[in-house]
Parts: sequence; C-alpha cells; structure tokens
Amino acid sequence: MENLWSDTDAQNYIDQFTTNEVNQDVSLRVYTSRLLGGEPKLVLHGGGNTSVKTVMPDMLGQDTEVLCVKGSGWDLGDIEPPGLPAVRLEPIRQLSALSALSDEGMVNAQRINLLDASAPNPSVETLLHAFLPHKFVDHTHANAVLALTDQEGGDEICQEVFGDRMGYVPYIMPGFDLAKKAKEVFENDPDVEGLILLKHGIFSFGETAQESYGRMIEMVSIAETEIEKRRLRNFSGVDLPAQLACATEIAPVLRGLCALDTEAGTQRLVMDFRTNDAIVAFTGGDGIGRYSQQGTVTPDHVIRTKPNPLIVPAPVAGKLDEFAADACTAVEKYIADYHAYFARNNKSQATPKTELDPMPRVILVPGVGLFGLGK
Repeated sequence: MENLWSDTDAQNYIDQFTTNEVNQDVSLRVYTSRLLGGEPKLVLHGGGNTSVKTVMPDMLGQDTEVLCVKGSGWDLGDIEPPGLPAVRLEPIRQLSALSALSDEGMVNAQRINLLDASAPNPSVETLLHAFLPHKFVDHTHANAVLALTDQEGGDEICQEVFGDRMGYVPYIMPGFDLAKKAKEVFENDPDVEGLILLKHGIFSFGETAQESYGRMIEMVSIAETEIEKRRLRNFSGVDLPAQLACATEIAPVLRGLCALDTEAGTQRLVMDFRTNDAIVAFTGGDGIGRYSQQGTVTPDHVIRTKPNPLIVPAPVAGKLDEFAADACTAVEKYIADYHAYFARNNKSQATPKTELDPMPRVILVPGVGLFGLGK
C-alpha cells in the first residue's frame, strides 16, 4: 500500500483549515483522515475513525485538553473540522476506572463532555482513542489485516507476521469493554506501534499525524505481502453451460425478484454489475457455496452487504424462464434464511433489534459476475 503523505499537501491543509477556532493539529487530522478514507482497502464509506488530542478554549476562553474524534454521520474521505467534535479528555479518561459502563451511559458521558453541545455524537470507539496516550490515533478496517485475523488461528498468524511491534486484542463488541481491554493490552507493552483487533481491524498511533498514518500504511503493507505469499492462485471451477445468458438479460429478472413490498407500494432496488477474470473465477469456483458464505470480514460490512450474498444458478442462454424459476427459489430461500438468522440472533440481545428488509444486497451469478443492490 502506497504512503501518500506529502509535506506540501499537509501544509496546504494547514493553510486551508487553520483559523481561530481550528488549530493546526485538527487541520493535520483532517488531512490524514482523508488519506485513509480515500482508500477503500482501508475503510468503506462511513467506516473507521481517527482522533487527535489537543488543546482548545472552552466557552470561558480557558485552554482545555480535548479529544477531537470522528463524529457520527461523517465520512473520513471528505471529513472537515466539524466532523471531529471536541470532547473534554480528562473526564473521559477517568471512565477507565469503572468496572462496567452501559452503551447508554457511555454515549451520555461523551455528550455531556462535548465543548459544543450541538456537535455530532462522538464515535462509539471514542473511549478506546481516549484511553491510549498518543496524540494521533488512527483506526481502519483494513482488508489485508482482516484477511489474516478472520481465519482459524488468526491470532497466531498475526503474531507471527507482526511480532512484538503490535499488540493483540481479542474480539469484543465496540464500546466500553473493548476500550478497557485495548488499554490493558497496550499497558502490558507500551512500546507497540499499534493494536490488531481480532475480527475487527487495526489501530495505529503516534505523536504526529505523519507517524500514525505511516505506521498504518506500513502495517497494512506487511499484511498484504503475507497474503500474497499465502494466496491460492487458482480456483477449481464448476462445469458451466456452454452458452451463458448475459448480464443485461438476467438483470431485470433478478431486480424484479428482489423488489421490496412496502406500505407505499413496490420499491425496486438499484443494481450495479461488476465482472472481471477474478470475479468470474470466484463465482465459478466449485466451493462457492462454502467460501462465499463465510460471513463478512468485519461487522462494518454487514450494514452494506448483509451477512451473506445470494447465489443463483448459472443462466443458460435462451432459457431465461428456467433461470427465473430457479432464481425465484433461491431468493425465497434467502429470505427465509435471513428471517431465521435475525430471529436467532435477536434472542441474545438485551435490547431487541428491528429487522431490516430480507432482500440480498449482493448476488453472485456463476460464470457471469456479481450484482450489487441498493436503495
């Protein structure tokens, strides 16, 4: 992964954003946040978070140590200073002395310590940022790191790859418990350059924006190199029809089958089609029913793709009626499976969740490619 830091660009951001209300630290935080957010191999839209510890005046003009951390609703790719709400740092740090804290209590503590009450909610991982001592902290859901952690023995693989340069945090849902565990892991070895959050992502940190960003890029590059060494070069393919129907023929069929019944009437999703040699090999692999159903690499992806894609049969050219019938059966099974998945997991929730629509957001078509669906 390429390190895109530029001294010239950094200075341009300082010149553009630094005012009486925005200091140089925040300007540089905006710069490297955008570098991270502009790389989809690090974060999807809206994912990841960054922070900087700095000093700002409160409403009385008194200098106050604060944590400026990504706020809810902002995207790292085009974030601006208002997207990094300032939270009084010391009261937030003191929360680490608690033995437990509910999500509601955590959100309340963060909001009552905002310098600006109208600012967006700070990230759910604000406490993790606050509990680390470094000035700049970066967090991404890097694909390459997740490819290492999200397999059997992922912890051991990561420790082999990164050694003692990184700390290793077991999977815990984001919030107070995760922040406490990350603090414990860091304090056990304060010389680490970052943290690997198993089944979740990676944190890097440093005393400058450039150092924290550079460490992120270096660690992700190390993971990419390891993946390249381990990569399976070829999929064993299934037998496909001699003549396949094309994407433009099957798209209307799939779009119709995935239409949503709402109170306002039928709502059809927008579809986007992608294909290339790698996608064709993936969709045509004889293990597609296994490897495509393993689940997403990070919970951040679930909100966009649902937990699994839909697989439909390979479409035979000239036999669209047969394809439509088979695809209808596949969609009906997907819907039933999604309802069961939601009900099964909702039982374990202290606060019951609201089920989303059951339609797939990714459809795999063997030998043809994949469709993405969205409202």
